[in-house]
Amino acid sequence: MASRPRLTPAMADVRRAVRDAWDRQGISSGDLISVAVSGGADSLALAAASIFEGKRAGIDVFAVIVNHNLQKGSMEVALKAKETLLSLGFETVEVMEVQVKQASIGMEAAARNARYGALDSFAKTHGAKFTMLGHTLDDQAETVLLGLARGSGAKSIAGMQELSSDGKYLRPLLGIRRETTVAFCSDSGIAVWNDPQNKDTKFSRVKVRRKVLPVLEKELGPGIAEALAKTAGILQEDLEYLDAQAAKAFKAVAKTTNNSVVLEVKGLEKLSAAIRNRVILKALGLLGVEPAKVQIDSINALVTNWHGQKPLALPSVRVVRQGKEIILKSTKTLKPGAC
Repeated sequence: MASRPRLTPAMADVRRAVRDAWDRQGISSGDLISVAVSGGADSLALAAASIFEGKRAGIDVFAVIVNHNLQKGSMEVALKAKETLLSLGFETVEVMEVQVKQASIGMEAAARNARYGALDSFAKTHGAKFTMLGHTLDDQAETVLLGLARGSGAKSIAGMQELSSDGKYLRPLLGIRRETTVAFCSDSGIAVWNDPQNKDTKFSRVKVRRKVLPVLEKELGPGIAEALAKTAGILQEDLEYLDAQAAKAFKAVAKTTNNSVVLEVKGLEKLSAAIRNRVILKALGLLGVEPAKVQIDSINALVTNWHGQKPLALPSVRVVRQGKEIILKSTKTLKPGAC
């Protein structure tokens, strides 16, 4: 049997992606970062590349595996992943169990919330600078298509960022195709787990992955996934600029207290719709609200179509225009300094 090559193109590509992401985020010797592992090719390739590069650069890399208890044998899968990680040279690997309860947001979203809660807890306990996630270019393309299908706006179509907006999560593989992570594991002799749910087209993302993208590739030609990911990158640059302008505008037109935000109508009138919407979104966000577009539009109407409307009763926030001011007041007790 021929011996495995020491370094293949797939292995080099994934390792380089990790190094480059670390350089961009200023990760250096003495830092500690964690990597979330499911047992699939994407996360195991990321983990293997990270422990290799970490040892060379003096960066501590820990691993966390979240067992959602949603499939039969899930603990066995988690323990097998742990065994694999230890064989790769990890010294700290933890399996965290979570209980996912049916909720109005759906099981997929509930599982995601439980998973990220566990990842945050692990990072906080161990003092990790970032938690790395194994999302690839293919995941990015799927996210863009799902955003388009839902009509959920530019932020959704912009997909995932290498560094999440809250600064907690790092995605080094957004420029790497899924086939490369599979090749990395094969070339490295790493056994991977193929989640059977990744074949179940009742899930929207799986449907996009197995049915929509292949049809687009067949009908429009290769390179669709790369084009979608490129679109996400362009939109991210645009959104970064708009968000920066909105932050300046908010400072100019808003006054905050512990439980309310007051917006100056004259200042809002001068703003473009794109910036004004973001100012309103920020105001609601400070009051603990994640509004729908229709709610932002209703507040906008107090600026652009004012004819003496009654106060708006949004979820946990009362909004009223009084003269030249729009007052957003929380109807629940907020933590000191929330606004």
